[in-house]
Amino acid sequence: MRIRARWVTLEYMDETGVPHISRRDALKAAAGLCGIALVAAGLSTAQASPAPSNAVTQLSDGRVRVRLGAVPALASVGGVATIGNVRGVPTAIVRVSRNKYKALNLRCTHQGSTVVETASGWRCPAHGSTFTERGAKVSGPAAAPLRKVKARRKRGALFVG
Repeated sequence: MRIRARWVTLEYMDETGVPHISRRDALKAAAGLCGIALVAAGLSTAQASPAPSNAVTQLSDGRVRVRLGAVPALASVGGVATIGNVRGVPTAIVRVSRNKYKALNLRCTHQGSTVVETASGWRCPAHGSTFTERGAKVSGPAAAPLRKVKARRKRGALFVG
């Protein structure tokens, strides 16, 4: 036995063959589409890999030392790793070239929500501002790029903060 939605049957169609859909059926369909969209959005956003805890050391002055060789996500150019909070600021490291790294403040410059990594960069979940992987503003209400966090590379480690 094949089950069809009731609005597909001939008794729910007008003389031109267009189905009549009740308000309830339309709302159910809209809710279903919204659910599918939310699931798809959740699958398309990938969080930056967190740096292993043994690679990140909190220093007494509030800075963070990251042993670069111990963070697999930073092994190649374009790699990204979150390192947690540095002086209260959610921070990620982006490898921008063979010997250069950039630390980014992950707070959106619009209203301070923490951005999440997407396939093409960063996105603010609150108001939709988007940024490149290196933090440049692409679209949305944010007025500026993601802020840099002071970072200095020394002997295989990156000192952030």
